[in-house]
Amino acid sequence: MIKSFCHCFSNQEEIVQDAATKPTYLAFCIVAGDHGAVEFSFRTSYIDNDSVYPYSKFYSVEQELEEDRKTPKRVRIHSKEPLADNNESPSEKPFLRSPEAFYSYTIDLDLHKLRSFHKNQSHYLCTIHSKSLYQELKAVYTHIFKANPYPLKEDHWSVLID
Repeated sequence: MIKSFCHCFSNQEEIVQDAATKPTYLAFCIVAGDHGAVEFSFRTSYIDNDSVYPYSKFYSVEQELEEDRKTPKRVRIHSKEPLADNNESPSEKPFLRSPEAFYSYTIDLDLHKLRSFHKNQSHYLCTIHSKSLYQELKAVYTHIFKANPYPLKEDHWSVLID
């Protein structure tokens, strides 16, 4: 199983191909442990790594949409064991970079329900602080699996930016 991380993917390729005009990032966040992982993703236009080091603050935060381009992404749980008794077969989740199969569930927790999301009338000031988001997803992991996720240095994930 992988460790917890937050990986931000830029749309630089779309900008080069004139498919987009302004830079944005897809922030893909994972909190992982022995029993599985909690996943959440969102969009942001600016990531401040300097003023809040070693943390990051995300600005102009907005919801990431599912493949249907209508439904907002929600928090997903990936478990090594079934969480409900419904004879569900595990499904492979390649993004976990694990050869194991996982049972995947979506819970009704989207961006606007997260405590770490700070809404503002100014779109730019709609923010998430990386430490707050990590703590919130860690709490979801602990609540679902009744165990702590893998420990991280400084109890915080590294924010990687591509």
